Amino acid sequence: MIDCENRIRLDAYHDGELSPAEQSIVEAHVLDCPSCAAELAAMRGMSKAFAATTPLAPSHEQLLQLARNIRAGPSDDRMLIRLFRRTAVAAAALLACAIAGGIFLSQRTKAAAHEAMVLDYVATRSLPSAFATDPVSGERQSEQQVAMAQWIADDLRGR
Repeated sequence: MIDCENRIRLDAYHDGELSPAEQSIVEAHVLDCPSCAAELAAMRGMSKAFAATTPLAPSHEQLLQLARNIRAGPSDDRMLIRLFRRTAVAAAALLACAIAGGIFLSQRTKAAAHEAMVLDYVATRSLPSAFATDPVSGERQSEQQVAMAQWIADDLRGR
């Protein structure tokens, strides 16, 4: 039986875990292999022995002892629980930082886009007056620049 390749399949066959095609293969093998047939018979005998017994209910003292053992428990279990809790807290903090960073970068990107729009607006509004040659338009240019500066300041303040 030690050298037989079908040992794993024999366990699965006994447990009813094989497909019908695989069951047929194992059944044919058991007919030709005396060690597998003996192993299968031993498995069936063990299953019958366990099926014939009824489990005993634990006594009150046994349940109390079990509860004491669980409460006392090995310190390794408690250490693992503490480690998992700390890991969960660290993961939550890391997630919160990642979300905050994403929001920050999103706002920075939004601000940069807004700044680009303002600069584009300034560039397109300033060009025609920059090429003006008459004295009246120079005065108008100064008014436009003041108005533009006010608009930029109000825009940056969020008004």
